[in-house]
Amino acid sequence: MNEQDELLNLANLWCEGRLSTEQLARMQTLLRSNGENCSAFVRFLQIHGQLSWEAGSLPSVGSDDELLQVAAIACCSDPDLHMAEVRMVRVKARRVTLRLPVAVAALLLAMCCGWWLGRPQSSATVVQRRRGEVERLAVPVKAVESEDVALPQSGGWRPLQLSGLVNADTAVRPDTTQEVPVASTEPSIEVKELNDATVAAEIDRLLEQSWQENGIQPAADAADHEWVRRAYLVLTGRISTQQEAAEFVQSSDREKRSHLISGLVRDDRTSENLAVIWTNLLIGRSNPRGVNQDALWGFLKGQFAGNRSWMETVGKLIAAEGRSDQQGETNFLLAHLNDQATPATAVTARLFLGRQVQCTQCHDHPFARERLQDEFWTLNAFFKQTVRGEIDAAEVGRDMKMPVWTLQDTGSGGITFYENLRGQQKAVLPEFAGQTLSTEVTSRRAELVRLLDADNEHQVARAMVNRMWSMFFGYGFANPVDDLGVHNPASHPELFDFLTMAFVKSNYDMQRLMLWIAQSKAFGLSSEQQESIAALDDPQEGGVPLFSRSYPRPMGPEQVYDSLRTAIGSVAGRPMDSSVGTSHRREWVEQFVRAWGTDDNEESLELGSNISQALLLMNGEDLQNAIPLAAAQVSRVSGNSPASVSDSLRMIALGTLNREPTDREEKVFRNRYRTLTRSLPPQIAIQTATEDMLWAYLNSSEFVSVH
Repeated sequence: MNEQDELLNLANLWCEGRLSTEQLARMQTLLRSNGENCSAFVRFLQIHGQLSWEAGSLPSVGSDDELLQVAAIACCSDPDLHMAEVRMVRVKARRVTLRLPVAVAALLLAMCCGWWLGRPQSSATVVQRRRGEVERLAVPVKAVESEDVALPQSGGWRPLQLSGLVNADTAVRPDTTQEVPVASTEPSIEVKELNDATVAAEIDRLLEQSWQENGIQPAADAADHEWVRRAYLVLTGRISTQQEAAEFVQSSDREKRSHLISGLVRDDRTSENLAVIWTNLLIGRSNPRGVNQDALWGFLKGQFAGNRSWMETVGKLIAAEGRSDQQGETNFLLAHLNDQATPATAVTARLFLGRQVQCTQCHDHPFARERLQDEFWTLNAFFKQTVRGEIDAAEVGRDMKMPVWTLQDTGSGGITFYENLRGQQKAVLPEFAGQTLSTEVTSRRAELVRLLDADNEHQVARAMVNRMWSMFFGYGFANPVDDLGVHNPASHPELFDFLTMAFVKSNYDMQRLMLWIAQSKAFGLSSEQQESIAALDDPQEGGVPLFSRSYPRPMGPEQVYDSLRTAIGSVAGRPMDSSVGTSHRREWVEQFVRAWGTDDNEESLELGSNISQALLLMNGEDLQNAIPLAAAQVSRVSGNSPASVSDSLRMIALGTLNREPTDREEKVFRNRYRTLTRSLPPQIAIQTATEDMLWAYLNSSEFVSVH
């Protein structure tokens, strides 16, 4: 008799309560010996549990002998029992009645399972599965009381390669016989040459191919004024100054757009903007958990400024340890370790993998059939070792404006348990991309980082490419941007795959990714297009984005704040400085953020339909002080003669909207100036007219839009 035959015979005796002390010791030795024995044992428990508990709930008739016959089939010594045979066994099980003796035996089985898994001498149970399979341990709810059961060391197990357990073309959903296709999301396109110009040209080719296939004519190229404003807004988070816009428009350099983009992607202002965006994504604007926002922003700023690999940044955020004030990356997980680290699980999957798994915390996804409940909990198991502690103020040795937290791993192992909708508890170990960890791994989060880097589907790269494309165009290839999967097809799958593979091949180079997208023809198109053509490419009305024009969209609150400062400052001739981290900016932005106070740390950004009036009225006192000063400076520079009226208007138009004033705007401005000169000196009249026009520009929908 080989080891697995012996193990399954002992397991059968164990479930029937007829295992002696010597036989129990022998079974534990076999379980410790290798992973294949554990896999066979888990298979046996799954089948045995399904037979016992499902048969007891069905109104069918039969004899105890028939039930024993079915159990004999289920507990056969063949460890490679196919799922088709399991389904046949389940059908036969439904034909028998679970009478009192068998029900008592099932209850004993449940108690035995809970006792055995909790024994300090028991062997680690490894749950092996491919994505979508159900190689799991199922026990009744009352069988296990603790959520994390410590398991013994198992003698040098390595992460298991989970391939070949079932047919790779199909997977069986839990508790059902329906087969669900397994769709691979691994990019199939090979990037032969990683040259910036070549990559940008391929983006253009694939987009033009899409336009031809959809019979749509792209918009004309954006004018320099429109394009320079858009480039600064997207990359640096603010509009261009009057001087920056004027210098760019007046330049005769044929490659000026390419040169500007090359400079902006490496600019500190772009690094600051990316750090702000990702600080908001990682912990939120309202910071309900009181972590160190500034330290996290400083860490991200350093990573982006140094153009560190995005995979490296993700790895540091996930595997971080240390103090919140010294290791800024720790603040990400410190903000989400509440409620058994379920927020950490959901946010990690959503931001770094582009997968919304929060719904699967309690049940399989109702629409995305490939997303199962155990996917959430196998990812959650990576964070079970992570603990948060607070450092005493006396130990810090200085006055603390906020608490100082520590993030560390306990190093303990154990199985994670969760309850499904049927009232069963399921047992899982950390698993990602088809690999399940053993209990010997001292740092599960560090191992998760390794698995993310080795992922053949390049989920981290795909998620960032989709989000970065959305940052430039307002829409990603798949929308929402953080919900990738077969249930949410990409608008341009070939282009999506190509950019993903190029990003991977560049070693997750963020600056090159931004450079490729910004140098594409699509980013250089105008937001103006014929109405009949625009109707064919209107994602705002629910259509698929074809990126045949620039889609206008409202600024975010940080963009509005910095653009107001930039407009007034450049018109007034003041030097530009960064507002990031200032208390005024933080308080101003938080006016529009609502923290829901849920266990998932959710918050929303509440901006009304008339964003410009709402924001300006709420910040009226600051603007009332700043705008007259700016208008006075303009009138001093341009003078107060009738000939200088156009110069004054041009200065404020370039400073606020980054374009020349229209003929209608100039007519309105001159009429206002003439009216004022009837009752005011020319110098006061030009200053007042400039002030009025500056208010009008800043309060326009054009000012607060990205277009």
